[in-house]
Amino acid sequence: MSFLGVAIDPLKAVLTNNNIYVNKKLGIYFVKPENWGFIAVKDFGTLKNKQLIGSGLEEDSDEIWKELGDPICMITKFYENAPEYYGIFSPTITLNVTPKSELEYLGCVTFEEIIEMSAIGTSSLLKDFKIIREYIPYTINNIKFHEFDAEYLFEHIEIDKPLLVELKILKTEHNGYYYDFNFHQSKTQNQTAEVEFQKFISSIQLI
Repeated sequence: MSFLGVAIDPLKAVLTNNNIYVNKKLGIYFVKPENWGFIAVKDFGTLKNKQLIGSGLEEDSDEIWKELGDPICMITKFYENAPEYYGIFSPTITLNVTPKSELEYLGCVTFEEIIEMSAIGTSSLLKDFKIIREYIPYTINNIKFHEFDAEYLFEHIEIDKPLLVELKILKTEHNGYYYDFNFHQSKTQNQTAEVEFQKFISSIQLI
């Protein structure tokens, strides 16, 4: 199971100097990497159609995407639709936010149990998904975070064969919401962004 969320166009959130993102409704503040861009909600559909998930069958993928919902925001290195980026994996940060009320049907489960269910669900969506490392929980601005390193094979219509992708997962809960940050990069294509990811993580503030 992965977290669900209602898409809010990041381009309509409060932005300062094109890098600072503030969304008071969701209680989130962060600084996006320099020269990276936000993907508009209207473009999510196009991106979904190009990435293969689950069995890869169109009807199955449509149902899975419907269940997952759209991320609150998506930030990517190569945000322009330019020919030179065809077949190139773009390091990307996604954020999903889920009201705790949406998961009340699960009963009295702990956040740790929800995280475990999320990992099981993700493994059925992404090819060869596996957790490589689980970190000791730590705090950012007095909020407890759970961090994991994972990897999976990225399947996309513009890439000839599945591409190994490294994924850092960051999860927390605060003020009635679950926050799910995902950081994707590919060492195979030399498209890494570890410095950008760490700066982003250090900038996170939950209001």
